[in-house]
Amino acid sequence: MLPGAGDPSAGELFEGGTGPPWWQARWAALSRGGRRLVAGLAVLVLLGSAAVVVRNWSAERDLRQAVELTATLGVWSSSTSPPGGEVGYFLLVRNQGPLPVWVTSVSAADAGLQVRMRNDGDRRIGPGTEIEIPLSARLTCASGAGVARPSLDAAIGVRREDGGSTSRRVELRPAAVVLDVAATLCAVRPDLRDHELSGPVLRAPTDR
Repeated sequence: MLPGAGDPSAGELFEGGTGPPWWQARWAALSRGGRRLVAGLAVLVLLGSAAVVVRNWSAERDLRQAVELTATLGVWSSSTSPPGGEVGYFLLVRNQGPLPVWVTSVSAADAGLQVRMRNDGDRRIGPGTEIEIPLSARLTCASGAGVARPSLDAAIGVRREDGGSTSRRVELRPAAVVLDVAATLCAVRPDLRDHELSGPVLRAPTDR
């Protein structure tokens, strides 16, 4: 038998040794209370790291989903072209959020009045910018059509940069620019059905 064969201590003579790693030796040297303290500190560090990760993820998610819009109802008109005049309604929408959004729809309703986005297709609005969205305002004269009020409740459909969709409730102001016209038309033409207000001005029968 070779010298030292079968002797457990013989392995310690080789370079590098085969003893336990340093941390294992230090762990073994700790008292039971010390081990509990170290384990508790490790758990606290892990929990703190997890909380930071969750907080950062939540902040990034909120940023991606942030949609802040303001909207103003506007009108333009021409008294000469086409003959008899023309009027058009639009919505001035401003993106006050940190990321671009795409407006996919506009919808508002009053007694006998339906307001919609005039043309199909999404409208991109960059952060801090605003665009004009042409509107269709279709009128069917009915009881209460065009009753004066400061605003119209509307829903704006939005697609976010992350592909998600949402909607925002806004108040279309000043509502009088469309409600007053609706009230006037229904007073002289109570038989109107599905009449488009954005377009040539409708002339009363007495004007012919």
